[in-house]
Amino acid sequence: MASLCKIFIPFLSLLLALLLSSAHSLTCSSQSFPNRTFAHCQDLPHLNAFLHWSHDPKNSSLSLAFIAPPPHSVGWVAWAINPTATGMAGSQALIATLSGDTPTVRTFDVVSYSSLRPAPLSFPVWDVAAEFADKRITIFATVEVPAKAKSVNHVWQVGAKVDPATDAPKIHEFAPANLKAKGVLVFDGEGGAGSPASAPEDAGVSENGGAAAAASAPGSSDKGGVDGTGNGIFGFVVGLVAFSWGVISFSF
Repeated sequence: MASLCKIFIPFLSLLLALLLSSAHSLTCSSQSFPNRTFAHCQDLPHLNAFLHWSHDPKNSSLSLAFIAPPPHSVGWVAWAINPTATGMAGSQALIATLSGDTPTVRTFDVVSYSSLRPAPLSFPVWDVAAEFADKRITIFATVEVPAKAKSVNHVWQVGAKVDPATDAPKIHEFAPANLKAKGVLVFDGEGGAGSPASAPEDAGVSENGGAAAAASAPGSSDKGGVDGTGNGIFGFVVGLVAFSWGVISFSF
């Protein structure tokens, strides 16, 4: 039994270290950018996406880094502000398409799902760039937000297909995670973060339009889980430790 423990315990320790490392890597607090800093970050609740951002009320700007994995090697990711609704239709989008290892980011006016065209945004945007690493695309940008704005409706999305002739993104899936990938980014008066509210879940609000953005949820924080992955891994680790301890105890 002693020899079994000598083999099993180091193996268990290695497995736990790998699982805990994986759980940590799935949070925005573990991410950093050379020569770029952001005041806040959020683990967005859908599509394994992350948002790093800083709001400067003095010049009404929002600097951001949006990170998400495209679902295919030739795919796309998008982050957008919707000035009038809560869905993707009507939004002003930054969309990065991937071909090989080099992403290209462009601005799009998302009039509707049937009308997606490269166009200048309805507000100024600068310092636009994109990177691809660890199977994720990162979009960097700074956008102008309305003066004295307390919040903006934001939307994020991923897609697996790109038109080879125009390099334009093709329509994404309509799975629940895709349809729920929207929220409200809430500012405070000093460039800080309020609570990141989810978009309204009213049955009368669809991706093609909707009511005004909801207020932020009390008690919510800047950091949350990514589709519950972090909590799921933690629960698995605890269960594995308990099971292994039971096996060792039974052996003795």
